Amino acid sequence: MPSTLSPPIFNSIAAILVNQFHVVPDVVTPGTALSELGLDSLALMEFVFAVEDAFHLRLPEDRLDPREAGITLQRLCEAIDTQIRCEVEAPLAAAA
Repeated sequence: MPSTLSPPIFNSIAAILVNQFHVVPDVVTPGTALSELGLDSLALMEFVFAVEDAFHLRLPEDRLDPREAGITLQRLCEAIDTQIRCEVEAPLAAAA
């Protein structure tokens, strides 16, 4: 399955990084790994919590563990998109 990037999700994540965590905008690209953002481990966890709060969801660690090496912002976007779809589809399936 090809990876796609949701611009609204990415733009929201980028805004959180720049506005709340003072990451230089030039560093915020889909291919940037979380480890390359210049955040220490506590700030990285706070960033993930801020993203979860912004999207009103929780990312299970089996979908995305921010401590795992090499996770990119694109992968974070994909995990959020998947979680949003799961949360939308679950009530629909229950209603069927």
